[in-house]
Amino acid sequence: MACKSTGEKVFTVVNITLLVLLCICFLLPMFIVLMQSFLSQDEISRRGTFILIPEVFDTAAYRMILSKGSSIFNAYGVTIMRVAAGTATQLFFTCTMAYALSKNDLPGRRLVIALINVAIVFPVPLVPLFLLVKGVGLYDSFWSMILPFAINSVYIFIMKAFYQQLPPGLEEAAMIDGCNQFQLFRRIVLPLSLPSIATVGMMYAVWHWNEWFYSSLFIVDNAKLPLQNIMRGIILNASGSDLALPLANMPPAETVKCAVIIVSVVPILCIYPFVQKYFAKGFLVGSVKE
Repeated sequence: MACKSTGEKVFTVVNITLLVLLCICFLLPMFIVLMQSFLSQDEISRRGTFILIPEVFDTAAYRMILSKGSSIFNAYGVTIMRVAAGTATQLFFTCTMAYALSKNDLPGRRLVIALINVAIVFPVPLVPLFLLVKGVGLYDSFWSMILPFAINSVYIFIMKAFYQQLPPGLEEAAMIDGCNQFQLFRRIVLPLSLPSIATVGMMYAVWHWNEWFYSSLFIVDNAKLPLQNIMRGIILNASGSDLALPLANMPPAETVKCAVIIVSVVPILCIYPFVQKYFAKGFLVGSVKE
């Protein structure tokens, strides 16, 4: 093994130091929120609101949020169903439409691509979207959070670029063996595009998990609201009214806010590391053609 020069050693030390500092900058805010979620009113009165390490870890806020009768559990169920159904729906339409548009001999291909470009440059205004949802009978329904957003124009082009980089010989060999277009797509194309599908699927899932604005517009019944809307209501007032709990022995407002944030982000943080490796691969596959 060749010895490193002095310059290389200095670069390595500086590089590692900067990366560690960068990691601290990203992790410190989440750590502070986590610690704040364990504060008690007594400790806040004595030490102030900014406390890095609590003297006593008080779980009153978590007990309140996750207690029986809390709307958090119902909101969790709605959000999980939304993520599952929304991601599956969007992946289905994105993959199939992108595969069709990747065929140069598709009739009307240029017109469809032009319309998609228009949709990217000029997004649908809020009022027409609201009238459309209400006009087709989706208002205050679970599917109002999914069907209006079934296709993302940007991700269609990402998948289309990947499909166009597949070797033509694969499709020709499959067609010679008797595969039709549906069998070719299901047995050949989809297995090869799993990294890109995982990348786009994770982005769809994160969007559905975090989205609250359109839910607040299209959903009236509180029982149908996803987690982020319930969390937003609690963070705005921190009164506990959205949790259907008594106000006796209520934890501090800031503690409740931090606890709700932790409860809402933990699931996606647990899932993300398992699919993170597909992100770089999914975007790089097909981006460079030899």
